[in-house]
Amino acid sequence: MKFVNFASGVNIGRWIMKNSQKPNRYHLDLSATFYPYMTSKKAQSLFCVSAVLADKVDKELLRRAVNEVMGRFPTYKVRLKKGYSRYYLEENFKQVLVFEWNGRPQTPINPKLTNGYLFRLSYEDRTVYLEMFHALTDANGAMKLLLATLRRYRELTGISFDENCDILTTRESVPERELEDSFVANYKPISLSKLNLKSMAGGAPYRVTGEYSEHYHIVSAEYESAKLLEKSRAMGVSLTAYISAITACAMAHNAKKCDGKLKRPIALMIPVNLRNLFESVTARNFITFVRLVLDEKDCESLETCAKSCAKQLTEKVNKEDMQKFVSTTVRAQRNFIFKIVPLWLKWLLIRFGRLFMKSRQTIIISNLGNIKVPAELGVESLLLYLNVSKNNVHNLGIASTNGRVSLAFTNAIKNTDVPNEVLKELGC
Repeated sequence: MKFVNFASGVNIGRWIMKNSQKPNRYHLDLSATFYPYMTSKKAQSLFCVSAVLADKVDKELLRRAVNEVMGRFPTYKVRLKKGYSRYYLEENFKQVLVFEWNGRPQTPINPKLTNGYLFRLSYEDRTVYLEMFHALTDANGAMKLLLATLRRYRELTGISFDENCDILTTRESVPERELEDSFVANYKPISLSKLNLKSMAGGAPYRVTGEYSEHYHIVSAEYESAKLLEKSRAMGVSLTAYISAITACAMAHNAKKCDGKLKRPIALMIPVNLRNLFESVTARNFITFVRLVLDEKDCESLETCAKSCAKQLTEKVNKEDMQKFVSTTVRAQRNFIFKIVPLWLKWLLIRFGRLFMKSRQTIIISNLGNIKVPAELGVESLLLYLNVSKNNVHNLGIASTNGRVSLAFTNAIKNTDVPNEVLKELGC
């Protein structure tokens, strides 16, 4: 039996209020359904958005700020729970904690240490790190939380912001559209025969190999946006295509050095923010990936590779194909059997199937684009760190702000020849 010490009328009131509140529940968005099944103590689908500030971080002020903005992000203010046939999210009434950065990016989140939260907010000197479990959102959603936290952090020091500032504030109510699963909201009926499952498959690609590190580590650099844009425009391609080409060529060089030639095609996986195509403002996951495939001939020169990347991006990133992907994602999970199979059996089947599955990309290259931040925020640069694995030993995150582009390679192996070659080429 649980006994409560009613020391005062105030305590009685607080206890009644706390215990009478029924927590809100949310379904996982359809693209996030499988993330909890893939989680272990050693591996988790994490990513990190980070901000370097102009001054040293005040831990207590940061803790106050994040807790004051959490009400603006109800689908992040949750803990993961198990139902009969699926995982779901339940409102979390506990305080968000702030940690000192441990220097080990993408260390799995232990909910017992984070008060149940599926993200971890850390700091080190002038840098703030927000590591997020992908079951909650993608990097676009996480960046909104990070910037809203930093805005409130500055407001607590007496700094004010323009009312037209794009960064979310605690004074706003939460629009329903931010809570929606935009996959469901943008679903159009599609028959089983037309499911776009083929596009989600692909042959085994070239994989970079090496001695695994005890912990993941970061290799990063920062460049002037104008200079990189000048180089990409000179080739007639986007910055994403330009950096993708440099990365592919570096991997082709690595393959020739190790094996004499590129024996399998390089597969670059590029995330696409579907909000831009479907006019969505959801705070939940709403991205897909396009797969750029490059063989040895494509990588003979940087310009040839850049034009191939640009051509494939243009062909694959269009409203029609993205609509097929959205409809396929929804239709595949509306299967009656998928709904009635108990959670424990799904877990066993998915974990067993994972033993025979390998990722179908050589590297993920995610570009968040140019993120506008007001000077009052005191942010010098923004970074994106992606998760890696034994099959994908390098992944690349790109973010731009204040006329600077930051590139950050997350690495699972000790050898960093590929990241070093990419960063050197960009700095030429």
